[in-house]
Amino acid sequence: MKLLTIAALIAAMATGAVAQHTRSFGWEDGYSTVFGTDGNVGGVANVTDVVHTGASALFGYEDPLGGTPQMYVAWISDLQNGDVVTASFWTYDTSAGVSPSSRIWGHYTDNDHLNYTGSAGGSGTYSAGTGWEQLTWTWTFDGTDPNHLGLMVEFRMYSVAVEDGYWCDDVIVTAPDHAGIWFPNQNPVVGENANWGGVKSLYK
Repeated sequence: MKLLTIAALIAAMATGAVAQHTRSFGWEDGYSTVFGTDGNVGGVANVTDVVHTGASALFGYEDPLGGTPQMYVAWISDLQNGDVVTASFWTYDTSAGVSPSSRIWGHYTDNDHLNYTGSAGGSGTYSAGTGWEQLTWTWTFDGTDPNHLGLMVEFRMYSVAVEDGYWCDDVIVTAPDHAGIWFPNQNPVVGENANWGGVKSLYK
């Protein structure tokens, strides 16, 4: 197994392939919420009444109505031009074909996750209103702007009434090994770099 791993690492370096790692988060600590919000987010909470898996999920609502409120649920740091990042989350929606609904979006940051440096776009697909549904999007990172160093994943809300609530659970992010994947109130995880130091460490 060790020899196969070494061979895979050497092949990746020879072909210039970028190894990736995946991390998930489901608010199971019972207290985490979001990195931050934008727009008319009336409040957020870690709740146990409506969950996809486990015992907890994120809840948020819009108040007052207006604009496009956003909850920031995952941050990917140390990205480079051309990197590919895929993120998804599960959202709960029972209003089929109409609002309230949600979708997955993203924006660029610099080295500070709170600094917005431009929209990264996202999915044109809104939640369908059939209960729990997974929304997914893949970004190709534009690092040509020196202020584009990270990517924040947004949960966007589209409401028709203040009492509309939104639930989010089971975020999954896949990013290159050299990037950090962060979730609210957690330290980042960076994948093992495919370099000679990593190869030699397999013999220890």
